[in-house]
Amino acid sequence: MNHQLLIHLRSVEGALVRTIGLVERRGYAPERVSAVPVGSHTTMLRLTVNAQRPIEKLIHQLRKLYDVQHVEITT
Repeated sequence: MNHQLLIHLRSVEGALVRTIGLVERRGYAPERVSAVPVGSHTTMLRLTVNAQRPIEKLIHQLRKLYDVQHVEITT
C-alpha cells in the first residue's frame, strides 16, 4: 500500500539523510522523494512510501527525530 507523507524539516546538514534513512531502516520503501525549501530554516519533504506495515508506526518514529517539525499523511 502506498502512503504519501508531508514532512517539515529543519534545514540543517544531514536532516534529509537521517529522515530517509529512518524510513528505510523501519522497512518502508521510499518510492518518491521531493524536497523544497520553505523559508530559510525549513524544508518541506514529500515522501511516498510503500509498505504493508501500519503507517502510524512510521509517523511515530519520524516525530522522534530532532529535526522533524511536523508530519502528516496526505493520502
